[in-house]
Amino acid sequence: MKKIAIFAGLILPLQVVALEYRNLGLLYTDAPFNPAESAGISLLTSLKAVSGYPDGAFRPNRTLNRAEFLKIAIASYPKVRVSSSDAKNCFPDVSRDDWFSKYVCLAKKRGMVSGYPDGEFKPGRPVNYAEALKILGELYEYIAFSADDEPWYAGYVRAAKFNRTALPSTIKFDRSITRGQMARLAAAYRAHEEGDLETYRLSEKSLNLVIAKEIAARVQRETAESSASSASSASSQSSAPSESSVVPLPLPSPFPAQSHFLLLGSRDIIASGFFRPRSESVAIANVTVKFREETKNVRSLYLIDEKGTRIAELSPDTYDQNDRTWKAQSDTVVDYILVIQGKSLGIEAVLQDTAVGFPEELIQVKWMSITVSLLGKEESYQIIAANTAYPSHQTANAHITSVTNNRPPIVDLGEGENVLLAEFEIAGEYLDGAELRVNHLTFTQSQRRGVLLSGFSLGALHSIASSPCSLEGSQRINCMNIPAAVGMIEGQSIIVQLWGRLDIDDRIENPLLQIDLLKSGVISTSIESGEMGDIRWTDGQGAYNWIELEKPIAQGSIWK
Repeated sequence: MKKIAIFAGLILPLQVVALEYRNLGLLYTDAPFNPAESAGISLLTSLKAVSGYPDGAFRPNRTLNRAEFLKIAIASYPKVRVSSSDAKNCFPDVSRDDWFSKYVCLAKKRGMVSGYPDGEFKPGRPVNYAEALKILGELYEYIAFSADDEPWYAGYVRAAKFNRTALPSTIKFDRSITRGQMARLAAAYRAHEEGDLETYRLSEKSLNLVIAKEIAARVQRETAESSASSASSASSQSSAPSESSVVPLPLPSPFPAQSHFLLLGSRDIIASGFFRPRSESVAIANVTVKFREETKNVRSLYLIDEKGTRIAELSPDTYDQNDRTWKAQSDTVVDYILVIQGKSLGIEAVLQDTAVGFPEELIQVKWMSITVSLLGKEESYQIIAANTAYPSHQTANAHITSVTNNRPPIVDLGEGENVLLAEFEIAGEYLDGAELRVNHLTFTQSQRRGVLLSGFSLGALHSIASSPCSLEGSQRINCMNIPAAVGMIEGQSIIVQLWGRLDIDDRIENPLLQIDLLKSGVISTSIESGEMGDIRWTDGQGAYNWIELEKPIAQGSIWK
């Protein structure tokens, strides 16, 4: 057994600030990104560890080299400060004048990196997954051991899996990682260091969900601090404001509500609207919500504001024989003032757990209203919500969370049999005892010039099984009845691969090919026809024809 040495290096007593969860990915010109990458990119952007290219793009699918990764890893670590004095001629191919010298030389001093057998560092070589785990493992001082008969990186892999900071996806250790994967990896290590990994993993599913759950506690804390500050400064009203005062940036609203898969045992916002009093501020007295159909999977309902404050708890109306109406009477409503300017309010649903609930139920609010009373008066009246969002939802035991291109953005066009035409990573989550399986994929040839395709089949990186696919029309490639050996997500993701024969027409100049997954689909209800998506899947009990991602789902590499 050999121990992988950990070098403490120079630890500076830098102040550690609380991690911020805001969608800073929207600052980049090629946004939006998939939810998981957006979480990592946003967190590292808030830490000033990453920035965009000169054109403002982030390019999450582009690979990065060893020097770039080192800079980002160190910049995202809270206990090390890099200075110009760290720059040295520490490798034959690393000069003191290189922009990356101070990062590479500091990393060498701390034992995070070493040279290749020829003594060089090779800063321009793409960093692979194993190297990334070693760099971060050494930086964050993970205890890592490798047996003599194991690969050199085995200890770092075990340490990352033990701490749950490894990429939650299937990726080979010798494969170059992308900037998006780098962001997810570095952000997870930083979040674990702060004891905030659970929140970060939640942000990979939805940043708005984190904000909706955390903002109420944050507001209460800020209010308490503000009250304490006001009390302490009451005797010195002429004091100047502190230069260190921080004005918080506005957080995105959880409204309007959007269609979701409602996982059993979870909670989510299912409806929202804007309520404005007639002429003066009022107090909320009671709430009424009417569903389109009886909801058997909803355990409880709450009226909430944009900060996540629970204003009222609703329960089924015993007088509604159709079991579609829920109400909150005055004894379940907290003291809450609706200001004259009005406020956006929403309905939060808490779902039955798997012991009671079942998947595939459609849930949709038909309308909601509140009854308000004038302050200090007995007069009351009803307000019907305006600017409403009453999207449809579907209960499930699982859902697909992201789909990303797993190839480089640009691929050299080559012809022949069994050519890998497209490769996408499909990630998701599923409840204990449930399954998540992709059973149908439809690819679109979004760009094709001077190229002829035929003989399609679908496989997966984790499996030797494959499934035939067929051409529909001139653009769409259907892969139906995908076997479980290919489509089953048993970890947190799978990498599916579309293969086929590719022939190039030499008479056409600048041949081109791009294969995408386009349509995310729209839920079908009794009042909405919906739309069949390009990814169809099952949670073991229900079959689903849509996913919660924007269109296009994922754009493939450009072959040219």
